[in-house]
Amino acid sequence: MKRVFKLGMIAVVLSLCFSGCTSKSDKKSGETVSEFKDEDIVLGKVVDGVYTSKMLQLKFDGNANDMDVSAEEEFTNRLDKKVVKRSDMEAVHDRLDKGYYIGDMEAHDNKNKGNYIEVEIYKDIHHEMKSGLEKDIDNEVKKQKGEQKERYKDPKVEKTTRDFLGDKLLSVDIIIDEDGIEVADSTLYKQLGEYFVEIHVRGDKKEDIDKYLGMFEKYTGSDDNVNSSKLDESTKNDTKSDIEFSKGEYIGETYINKQFDISFDAKSNGYKFDELYKSATEAYLEEDMLKYIGMGGAPVVVYATKDGDSSSKIGISIDDIESDIDAYIDKVNKNTKNSQKTEMEFYGKEVPCVEVESKDGSGKKIYRYTVYIQSGKYVAVIDSFGEDKDEAKKVLESFTSVSDDTNKKDSENTTEVNDAENTLVLGSISDKVYSNKMLNIKFDISKTGLDFVSEEGLKNLGNDGIDKSDLDAVKKHIEEGKSFTDMFAVDNNDTTKKISVSLAKNDMLMPMDEYLDAHKAVMESQLSKVPKDQLKSSRVKKSDAYFLGQELSCLDIYVDTTVGKQCQKYLFVVKDHYMMIIVSSGKDEKEAQEGLDLFQQYQ
Repeated sequence: MKRVFKLGMIAVVLSLCFSGCTSKSDKKSGETVSEFKDEDIVLGKVVDGVYTSKMLQLKFDGNANDMDVSAEEEFTNRLDKKVVKRSDMEAVHDRLDKGYYIGDMEAHDNKNKGNYIEVEIYKDIHHEMKSGLEKDIDNEVKKQKGEQKERYKDPKVEKTTRDFLGDKLLSVDIIIDEDGIEVADSTLYKQLGEYFVEIHVRGDKKEDIDKYLGMFEKYTGSDDNVNSSKLDESTKNDTKSDIEFSKGEYIGETYINKQFDISFDAKSNGYKFDELYKSATEAYLEEDMLKYIGMGGAPVVVYATKDGDSSSKIGISIDDIESDIDAYIDKVNKNTKNSQKTEMEFYGKEVPCVEVESKDGSGKKIYRYTVYIQSGKYVAVIDSFGEDKDEAKKVLESFTSVSDDTNKKDSENTTEVNDAENTLVLGSISDKVYSNKMLNIKFDISKTGLDFVSEEGLKNLGNDGIDKSDLDAVKKHIEEGKSFTDMFAVDNNDTTKKISVSLAKNDMLMPMDEYLDAHKAVMESQLSKVPKDQLKSSRVKKSDAYFLGQELSCLDIYVDTTVGKQCQKYLFVVKDHYMMIIVSSGKDEKEAQEGLDLFQQYQ
């Protein structure tokens, strides 16, 4: 059963080689209470702010209740980045059969975005609830009581039965009232054969739970005709292209987006990326951007100015297209004065362009050139502004294709160790910075108090004497089921503080939650064999960690040794054929997390 209360992060502790991350999938199970079959699964839909579900007989009117209602049109596996379209029921069933959750609806209070409702569907793939839903909820209550007591003085956790549109549903309620701050959380459970539905409600106080649940209505199906036209249109648009959405990425002072085949080197053209927009683009998940686009937004992924002059600037936003590109351009520019629709050459391609002449607040003329790059149902909108007409146009000529840029970058970067097939890339250390292009990470050790272990030292630190330059031996080592340490750093004055990055074979044949359970059992077994005169106590638990702007599931290990207490966070992140294992250690969970906070994306 999944963790029902999303309030904080717990911590970690152990040694060097294993660690866990991600996937919103937890073990759940239940007895079959009906003849509900796989083919009976029908996802709900959101049209004009109203959620309806034939299968669940639910309706939620966001407009009437001042709630922002949405439904995920695409589900992204955060491990392998595979995208499943909501309309592709075969793929949806495959996802359910692998133990993942499907978010059917989400609603946020417009007056308080921290208060929300979620409806999620999952399948009891392991038939684990043999003793029934109620007993499993009892176990969940016991688990939550333990976890919440670690964080708060007097948490109230209880199993209740709630009346919900004529049904009596079991729920887990959690109330936190500490330092004048109250938070209420309730999760209702409904069983449909081998499937389960969770209705999760979060509010500022316990009265909010009843308020938000009271917003649901019984759905009769009477408004099908009203909704069908827009649904059909959405389905039609989905068939335009199977190209996956990409927000692009920053590599040093260059922005690239493979979907739109664009690359812009800011520094070489005298421009500088705005750090606020850059950080936001790097932090936001693509699935969150897709939600924003689906709500009518067009997220800005690039904003750069020339020599600090805000009148000379470049902006890139991404939008979706409901019709053809010409109709889209006409629509967004219909109220723009002094605009001229034309075409321009953009790194060898003729693309649509709109020229606009206007004036700023001081009366100076400002020229804008906007080019539109379409990819499937999405369009990259590239704006160039400047007081000099020719300069504003010229900067667009500095854009290149991603393939050209990649070839250039690859030829310049020879510091890392690659195998002949370029399937394995080991990291390198230069000027106190460890970086690994394949893993998309870098780690700056300066001012940390840590020291990198030399490559010679790594050979004897779990690498079986293998030199990093011997790629064939490294690959064989990994294929044999062993981990290979790519980087290890330790504080020689305080050996509880250490960081390691290792590579292992990607043996993920199950959802991450189950993968963590398996490694948790192994670690508990290993720790139980340590002599009591060396290890006073130990504990292994699943928890959360923050890494490169994301909240990931992980394993926390706490040990109390003759040397002192230690906490370790273990993260497992899938990278194609390999598994990246990051272990961060400290005296407590705060220090362990601080180690993870030092990582940055590769540049």
